[in-house]
Amino acid sequence: MSKLHDAATRRTVGVRDIPLVLLAPGRLFARVEDVAAYGWPLVILLTAVTLIGYATVQTGLIDREIDRAVDESIARLESEQRDVVERSALREMYEKEYELGEFKKLLTRIQVVVAEPAKVLGMTLLVAAVLYGVVALTGRKPEWHTLLTICVFAGFIGVLRLLMTLVLMLRYETLGVDTSLALLARLMAKDDGAGPMSVAVASGSLSALDPFRMWFWLVVVIGLSATAQLRGWRAWVTCSLCWLVAGGVRCGLAVAAAQSTATVATNG
Repeated sequence: MSKLHDAATRRTVGVRDIPLVLLAPGRLFARVEDVAAYGWPLVILLTAVTLIGYATVQTGLIDREIDRAVDESIARLESEQRDVVERSALREMYEKEYELGEFKKLLTRIQVVVAEPAKVLGMTLLVAAVLYGVVALTGRKPEWHTLLTICVFAGFIGVLRLLMTLVLMLRYETLGVDTSLALLARLMAKDDGAGPMSVAVASGSLSALDPFRMWFWLVVVIGLSATAQLRGWRAWVTCSLCWLVAGGVRCGLAVAAAQSTATVATNG
C-alpha cells in the first residue's frame, strides 16, 4: 500500500527542476513520466530565447554592424564608380545601399527575436519525433511525452549557448562571435586567403564542434537511458548521428548562403 501511495504522490518534473538539467540530469530524468509535464518549462524556454534576442537588439550591435557594412559598400562604390558614372547615378546607388541596410536591420531583428524561438520550438519537436521513430524501430513502446520532456529540458543548454554568445558580443562589440570552432574558418580566410565557398564549408563543419551542442546531446543520451527509452550503444549511436546530421545541415546552409552572396555580388 505504501508503494502505491508513493507512486501516486511522487511529484513529476516541473519548472523548479530546470536547474537540475545543468547540475544532475540523471536525477532529473529518473523522475520523468509519460505525462505532459513540459508545458511551463517549454513556455519558459521560448520566453528566455525571445528575451535574449530582444536584449541583442537593444545592445545596438545589429544597427552598428550593418551601418558599418553599408559605409564600407559606399566607400567601395565611391572608389570604383566615381569616375565612371554620373553623380546623380552614384547618389541613387548610395540610396539603394542605405535602403538595403535598413532592410537587413529589419530581417536581423526578426531573426533574433521571432525566428530564433520558432527554430528552438521546431528543433525540439523534430528531435523528439526522430527519437520517437528510433525507439519504435527498436521494438520498444515509444513515449511521446517522455521524449518531448527530455528535449524541452535539454533545450536549456541552448539558452546557455545564446547567453554566452550575447556576452561575447558585448565583450568584443561585434555580431561575428561563436561558441564553436567555426571561428577558425574565418581566421583561415584571413591568413590563407581561402575562398568564400571553402570558408563556408569549413565554418559549417566546425560548427558541430561546439561544447554546448555536444552537451545538449549528452543530456539527451542521459535522458534516454534514465527513462529506458534507449540505452547503451543505441542511445549513443542515435544521438551521435543526429549531432552529425545537424552539423551537415548547418554546413549546407552556410554553403547556400555563400552561393547566394556570390550570385548577388556577380549580378550587382
